[in-house]
Order: sequence, then structure tokens, then C-alpha cells
Amino acid sequence: MINPKTSVDKIKKYDPPLEGRKNKLRLDFNENTLGCSPNVIKAIKKVTKEDLAAYPEYDPSIKRLSQFVEMKPTELLLTNGIDEAIKVIMETFLNKKDQIIIPTPTFAMFELTASIIGADIIKINYNKDLSFPTKKVLQSITTKTKMVVLVNPNNPTSSSIAKKNILSILKKAKNSIVLIDEAYFEFYGITAKNLLTRYKNLIITRTFSKAWGLAGLRLGYIISNKCIIANLQKVISHYSVNTLALTAMNAALSDTKYVKNYVKKVKASKQYLLKELKKLKIKTYPANANFVIADFGKKCNAVCNQLRKKNILVRNRSKYPLLQDCLRLGIGTLEQSKILINSIKDILRKKAILFDMDGVLVDVNQSYRLTIKKTVEYFTKQTVTNRDIQKLKEKSGFNNDWDLSEALILGRGVKISKNGVIQKFQSFYLGEKDTKGLINNEKWLLPKKTLTNLSQKYSIGIVTGRPKAEALYILKKFGVEKYFDTLIAMEDYPPSKAKPDPFSINLALKQLNCSAAVYLGDSLDDIIAAKRAGIQSIGIPPPGNSSKILNSLLKKNGADIVLKNCNKLTEVLQ
Repeated sequence: MINPKTSVDKIKKYDPPLEGRKNKLRLDFNENTLGCSPNVIKAIKKVTKEDLAAYPEYDPSIKRLSQFVEMKPTELLLTNGIDEAIKVIMETFLNKKDQIIIPTPTFAMFELTASIIGADIIKINYNKDLSFPTKKVLQSITTKTKMVVLVNPNNPTSSSIAKKNILSILKKAKNSIVLIDEAYFEFYGITAKNLLTRYKNLIITRTFSKAWGLAGLRLGYIISNKCIIANLQKVISHYSVNTLALTAMNAALSDTKYVKNYVKKVKASKQYLLKELKKLKIKTYPANANFVIADFGKKCNAVCNQLRKKNILVRNRSKYPLLQDCLRLGIGTLEQSKILINSIKDILRKKAILFDMDGVLVDVNQSYRLTIKKTVEYFTKQTVTNRDIQKLKEKSGFNNDWDLSEALILGRGVKISKNGVIQKFQSFYLGEKDTKGLINNEKWLLPKKTLTNLSQKYSIGIVTGRPKAEALYILKKFGVEKYFDTLIAMEDYPPSKAKPDPFSINLALKQLNCSAAVYLGDSLDDIIAAKRAGIQSIGIPPPGNSSKILNSLLKKNGADIVLKNCNKLTEVLQ
């Protein structure tokens, strides 16, 4: 295999979740939720075979755009979306090792493109309240600075940059390119365009993807002085903007009233959304675009997943700096925001179903149980039966299979370190080198149809003693990860707080924002932990267990019901 250049090899692929979004309420990519002007559709329908067979002609469209933007044609450049605009600008002005300042969190394409070029990226965090870090940016600008990126309003924070702060940066960075992304200009209404005559280092990018409703046609444009535009024209692909995009742009510009009306609807919708989120005690930040950042706390993932199940798409921005536990909620019409708020209210009121994993969701007889047997026999050279294992399982304090294995070994008169037990256990369970691990023997027990039905009525989570990586491996293997709103695994709580301590169950309830719940488990520790957490419990003996003792113990220790398996779970919960 031929490897790419080093800068490409090091970066992670930008992989936004763009598939399967049709027929859903799309509040995840800040698009126009009503679509483009009807004029656009009419114009595209008139496109002829000859139009498509010929290369696009740009001059009439650039002239039309220049009239709308009130700039000269020589001060504009059409691009294949803002993505291409960013790429062309950086390829024109940045060399490898050149310094670029990028306040973050922001649109991923800035860092991605600069990384491919091999530029020296200086990332500066926004302030904790998500306001623009003017002072830190000004302090970072030096004679080495080649470019400063400003996004106004910023994505994903929706915060803006005051004009006086932009002026300060333009003055300080007089020998650097200052790139201002105005993708959300229509919603914000303030532009730096009037500064172009005073500052020859200023470049502005805009798009037809957002307010104009043309994201599918990939059309953006660059505004700057004619010298910068002339240099950009040397780099840009000569036919990157296609005929359909030009046709759509001209039609859209003939119906600016449509966009103005849509922006008006979004602004009214924004006020409603912010007011309702405040009522729900969900923290939000100042929003200057058609989206808002909302802090859902520990229930962030659950709310995002549950909204998806209701065919409402929002973006989870928890992995971005300063945005832990935050969702980015796109703003559409008032009717759409009401659907969003009502769905959030419904989710926050939902009862939760929590599952133990081993023996309840997954048949582990030929994986964990067999691993225990092999581990103990390896160290003791003595036979271990399933009944030997089950006897300990029927006692409290042996929910962790490493602990159980150690207890069986010590009970046979062999002393071995806990780390030694864990290493051998994991070698059997996960496999080593060319040996296939016993984890691959596991079988999923709960039908997807049942999971689908439950996920529509309840928030669903898993509370397990497994390491998280092993739990995720099985969920992904059987294609069921999307059904679960939270996963509490071994790493999420200290060893002293393992079941029967209710800590892990309470943590799941906190993340799901639910107080009413039911927990399904196959051991005494599961049932005792549920009881201590103050929620209902359902006992489900593990597959292959024929012992009446366990059923009796589960009931005795607080199980409200004991089922043979999960097949009749939906009936019991109704």
C-alpha cells in the first residue's frame, strides 16, 4: 500500500452523519427546514439537455450576484460551497509550517484543511461563556502569523464577534490574512463587508446552503479585493460550480423576499425555543444564528438518541471543547420548534428501563462462564462445573467475573495475584495473537422488534460490570447500539461502588433524568442494587439455568417479578 503524505496520514477523516436524513425533522445541519424558494424548482425544471452538455458560463451569474452583494464582479468568486472556499483560500496563502490562528470550537473544515497543508495551527479556546476570546487572539498574533480565522456568527456556538473586536484584529494582523466566515449572515444581519476598502488583508466567505435552502447544490462565494480574488482564481478548479447551482442561485436571488420571510420565522421561533428551554431549566447560550447550544447535563446523550427515535435530528457537540453535555439544536419554523420542545418534554418525563447485560441481554454461557471455567482450571488443574460457578453467582458480592474466578481459585487452595487472574481471564475471553476469543461465542437475546417497541416508550440503558470496550463491542456486533440511551460500565464507578451498591444504577438514572425505572438483572446483586436505588426490579435467570434456588432468591431479595426470559417483557411492562 502506498501511504499518503504525512499531514494526511495523521488527520482523522471528517465524517458528518449525512445519511438517512430524508423524511425527518432536520435540525442537525442548520439548513433551511422549509427548503428553497419555489422559483428555484421552476428554474431547474427548465434546464435543457444543451445546458447540461455544455460547461457552465459564469459571467452572467457573477454579475447578478455582484448586484445583490453590491460589489464589483472582480471582487467576487463563486465556490463549491464554503468548504471549497476555505480550501482555495488556504492553498493560496498558506505554506507548510505557516502559522494560522483558529479560535475553537468552530467549523471542522478550517483545522482539517490547514492540517493537510501542514500549517502550524494555533488553537485558542472561546471563553467559558462561549463569547469570543478577543484578548487571547490579539495576544497570539505575531509577525509569524499568516492567517487568522474568524467565524461570525460561530458554528457550533452561535456566538458573534463585536465589530470593534474585528477591527482590533484586522489592525493587529495587518500583515496576515483575516478570513471571516459569514455563513449565517442572513440570520445575524451584520457584516464586515464595508471594511474591505480599508483592509486589504480581509476575505469574507458566504454560502447559499443555509438561509437560501440550497445545501444540496453546494454553492458559496468569496468576497475580497480584486487582487486577492485574482490570486484565488489561479488556484480554484475552473468548473467547480455547476450549471444547476448557477441556475438555482439566479432564481433564488430573484426571490429575496422568500429568504427574508424565512429568517423572520426563524427569529420568532428562536425566541419561543429559548423561552421554553429556560422553563425546563436547560441552560442555553446567546444565539445569533439559526441554532442554539443547549446544555442537557448528563442526560445529553439520552435526549439526542431519543429525539432521533422520534425522527428529530440534532447534533451532539459533547466532544467539542467547552461543549461537554451540549446539543446543538437547529431552529426552524415555530411549528417545528414546538414539535422539538414537546418531544424534549416527553423524553424528560419518560420512565426508564435498565438492563444488566450478561445473562439478560446476552447469553454468556459459552463466553464469560466458559472463561471462568478455563481460568480456574488453568491455575488449579482441577475441574470446575457450571454448578460450582452458579453457587457463587447465587451469593451477593460475586457480580464481577474476575472476583468470582479469584474466589474459586482461592477456594481450591491456590494463591495467585488478582492481576494474574485478570490477565489469563482476558486472554481466554478476548483471545491473543491468532487465537479467537470466547467473546465471539456470545448470543444476543432480546429481539430487535422488542427493543424497537421499548425504545419508543421508554428511555433505555445498560448497567453492567463489563469493561466498556467489551460492552460496546457486543452492542456494535449485533447492531443494537442505537437502541440504548446510556451505558454504565466498569470504568464509570469505583470498585467499592459496584453492585449491590446502587451507585451505578443511580448514575444511569441521573444521565437519563429519570426517577421512575425498572431494572432487569440475573443476580442477587442486581436485584439488591435496584431495591437500594428505590426502583422496581425484574429477575431474569440466565439462559440454561434450571435452578429453582435462584428464582426463589431473586424474589426473596426484592424482585417484583421473575421471568424466564425477556420475550414477554413488553406485556409485563404495560
